[in-house]
Amino acid sequence: MKSRSSLSTPPMLGATAQRGFQELHSCVLRKCGRSGFTLIELLVSISIIAVLMSLILPAVQNAREAARRTQCLNRVRNISLALTGYATAQRRYPAAGYWGGGPAADKNDPGPHHNWVVDILAYLDRRDLADRWDKDQLAIGATNAELTKIHLNVLVCPSDDSITGGGDLSYSVNGGIGDTFFNSGINDCVADPFYWPLDLNGDGVACVPPGTGTASPTDREIFKRLGIFFSENWQFQGTPGYQGTVRHHSPDSVTDGLSNTILLGENVRTGADGSGPTANWANATGPGSRIYFSHQVCVGNSCAAGSVDFSKANFGDHAINAGRVLPEGQSPFLNSEHPGGAVVGLGDGAVRFLSQDIDGKVLFQLFTPQGDKLLGTPLDAGIFDGIY
Repeated sequence: MKSRSSLSTPPMLGATAQRGFQELHSCVLRKCGRSGFTLIELLVSISIIAVLMSLILPAVQNAREAARRTQCLNRVRNISLALTGYATAQRRYPAAGYWGGGPAADKNDPGPHHNWVVDILAYLDRRDLADRWDKDQLAIGATNAELTKIHLNVLVCPSDDSITGGGDLSYSVNGGIGDTFFNSGINDCVADPFYWPLDLNGDGVACVPPGTGTASPTDREIFKRLGIFFSENWQFQGTPGYQGTVRHHSPDSVTDGLSNTILLGENVRTGADGSGPTANWANATGPGSRIYFSHQVCVGNSCAAGSVDFSKANFGDHAINAGRVLPEGQSPFLNSEHPGGAVVGLGDGAVRFLSQDIDGKVLFQLFTPQGDKLLGTPLDAGIFDGIY
């Protein structure tokens, strides 16, 4: 038997092949190993991979955000159509939030009853929840409180990083410049979102009793012309001494045009946050159910001639997306997790991505449903040209 060292070159091989075989044979005899990467080559390879990843990851993240924003647009469109469906059937838009005293009406101790979401559940294809909701009870009643723990995808933007999985809400309706409240014995006192009284007609007096005052239009009349959804009372009709406040719009009363008026928009600083039983999609409070333009358009909360600056409708801490870093419930303005702006739904069912750099005057006019009825007041912003 031949030894390994005596292996001969296989016959019938060409000269080149014979040389290769001999070199291989020699390498086997020397027990040579496989060649590998040097440390420098390995570091260079890792650096190249890192550079490629840094280029690819932003593109992947942008693609995912684009998909989330598309989902958000679709959900805002569905809610807009539901609000329109309700308005068509009821000949009015729902209240932003109802306040009552269920099961017994007590005008001296009203509680958060329900909000606009509850009214449109059937139009969001959740007739099952609408039928179970007990409108004889407050939203914090046992039956209703259990329903508000249910997660409804249509009410949540996929980009909202505050989602808890129960009772979440990423959208709010157009509340104009602020809310109303009971203040120092006066019902229906017009105020900013943080409940400081507003002098909208600039006569130097704010929060006067209903039916008093000489200036026309009154603060309450101007207030209705600046938004679409408001607080209303539930069950107070017929209550001795106070019949309750009823203030609402219908599609016909939006004289500025439905395609030029915001119905709702994103606010990721609302919905469930663990702060209490009212923090959910049935929240009737102003910060929990509405978005506003900044009341800073009126210097010192007085809308007197010379004290109105429309550029401040989108300004400072109240500007679009300026409040998304604040805690839940503390920024009732347009806030989203989308870079550069927020999604809004218009009265005609259209949806738009509104730039966070939009001119304040344009934002003001998109919020107001009856800008034509502000003629002659300091809050008259002129004719809206529809460009935004």
